[in-house]
Amino acid sequence: MTSQDLIYIKRLIEDRVITGPVLELGAGYGGETCKQLIANEGLVYYATDIVPSAGVDYVADFEGEDIFKYFPRNLQFNIILILNVLEHTFDPIQVLDNARELLGPDGALVVVTPCIWPLHDFPIDCYRILPNFYERYAESRRMNLDRQRFEYLGYGLIASHSEAGKHCFPLPTQGISYWKSRVVHRLFNTFGRGMSSPSHVAIGAVLHMQTR
Repeated sequence: MTSQDLIYIKRLIEDRVITGPVLELGAGYGGETCKQLIANEGLVYYATDIVPSAGVDYVADFEGEDIFKYFPRNLQFNIILILNVLEHTFDPIQVLDNARELLGPDGALVVVTPCIWPLHDFPIDCYRILPNFYERYAESRRMNLDRQRFEYLGYGLIASHSEAGKHCFPLPTQGISYWKSRVVHRLFNTFGRGMSSPSHVAIGAVLHMQTR
């Protein structure tokens, strides 16, 4: 979990977007989780991971076909946190679908994924997920994508980064050196600097069940 992830989650807590009970996926990896943040708000918190480890309440395979092999059918969560998990799965859509099955009628998925990031196997690193993925997933699953919280973490709303109506990555800088390089590459019909962006960019998204 990065500092920008924590800022994003803290803001969602302050805005009362995150309410309990909360389930966090991939919480058994041994690093920092949201447990203390959630507990500080007096919200009920559960952790899940694919392997048993300290602090994991439910051992579950979210890439499987029947998530209710691992969870009681009468247990529903208001918020499911899926933070820096999807890129490490082979079937991220199945993971989201299974998480969605565990939401209550007013629930939401809170997802963070890298879209530009160095390789970081744990044990595998399969995907970099882009804004259109979230838009298409919300549309196909009849969920509401919260546009006011659809962000490049640390760089602002995704809607504020566009060119000719299409999504773009944040620019690495607005300085004169960047624009000089753009001119040079345009003159010589190359794309190198025109594609420049920060080396670490993650997307934060909130997907609500469609009762709102």
